[in-house]
Amino acid sequence: MKKILVLAIALMFALSAFACTNSATTATETATEATADSAASAEAVTETTDSGDVPYIILVNALIGHPVYEQQAEGARKAAEDYGVKLEVIGPTAATASYLTDYIASVENAIIMQPDAIIGEPDDPSLYDVFYQAHDAGIAVLLTSATLPDESAFVAWIGTDNYNYGVTAADMIAEKTGGTANICVVMGDLATTNQVQQREGLEDRIAEKYPDMKIVNVVADKSDLATAISVTEDTLNAYPETDVFIMLESTGGPGVVQVCQEIGRSDILILDIDAVDATIDNIKEGKVWATLAQNFYKRGYESVRMAYEYITEGDAATFAQYNDSGTVLIDQTNIATYEEDLWGAIIYKGTDWPTE
Repeated sequence: MKKILVLAIALMFALSAFACTNSATTATETATEATADSAASAEAVTETTDSGDVPYIILVNALIGHPVYEQQAEGARKAAEDYGVKLEVIGPTAATASYLTDYIASVENAIIMQPDAIIGEPDDPSLYDVFYQAHDAGIAVLLTSATLPDESAFVAWIGTDNYNYGVTAADMIAEKTGGTANICVVMGDLATTNQVQQREGLEDRIAEKYPDMKIVNVVADKSDLATAISVTEDTLNAYPETDVFIMLESTGGPGVVQVCQEIGRSDILILDIDAVDATIDNIKEGKVWATLAQNFYKRGYESVRMAYEYITEGDAATFAQYNDSGTVLIDQTNIATYEEDLWGAIIYKGTDWPTE
C-alpha cells in the first residue's frame, strides 16, 4: 500500500513539474514575442523619424475633451493628413483638478517620446521650465496661445492677440449699444495671463474712445457654471445698472444666461467667447447676442504646418515667429456659416504665408 502511495505522489509531482515547465515556456515565448514586436515598432518609428520621411509631432493639448481644444486637435489632425506626418495628441483631461501638474507631466512624457517637434501652451509661468527642457533636448518647440520669455527657445507661436481681442470687444460693444454701456467683465481667474491682457485691451480702448461706456464690475467664475450663476446674481444685485456682460472664458456664459432669464433681464447684452455648443445654441435662441470666437482650428492646423516646414526646411521656412490666429464674431447673421468662416481663415498647404 505504501509503495502505491509513494508512486502516486511521485507521479503527481512529475505531472505538476511538467505543467509548470510548459506554462513557464509559454509565458516566456509570449513575453519574447511581445518584446520583439515592441522593438520592431520602436525601430520602425526611429527609422521613419530619423530619416525625415515622416516627421513625428506631438500636440500637448491644454485640455483634452474641452470643446475649443478639441477644435484645435481637429485642425492639427487635418494638417497631419495634408502633410503626411505622424501626429499624437496628448494632455490633461478637461475634468482634471490638477491642471498644471498634469500638463507638466504630459510635456515630460512627450520629451521622453522624442518627437521632432512638440506643440504646446505655456499659459502659466510654472510651465516655462518644462518647455525649456524640450528645447534643450533638441526638440523643436512651437507654441499656441501663450509664449515663453526666451524667444530663442521656440520656433513659432500662433494664438490670439489678447490685447487686441479686448480692443475689438470694446469696439463691437460700442457699435451694438451706440457707445453707452455698463459692463461686467467675467474672467475665469483674475490673474490668468491671456485674460488679463484681454481685459487691459478692453479697459484701454474704453478709456481712449468711449466716455459713456464703463466697467462697473470685474468678477472671476473659476470657469465653473455654478460660480458663474453666483457672481452674476451678486453683480446684478450690487450693480442693477449693468446691461452688458463680457465673458473672457467659455464655461460660465450659460450661467449668466440662466440668471438673466430667471429675473427677466432680457435687456442685458451678453458677448460670450469661443464657439462652444451651449453658446451657439443660446445665440440661435436669441438668449445671447454674440460670441467672439478665437480660431482654434487655425491654431491647430497652422502650428502643425509650421512644425512640418521647420522639420523639413529648417531656417529656409518662411513663416513668421509670431502669428495672430484672429477672431470671428458669431451672431444670428452668420450662425449657420460661422464654421466655414473659421476654417476659411486657415492658411492651407499650397498657400503662401503672409509677407507682412
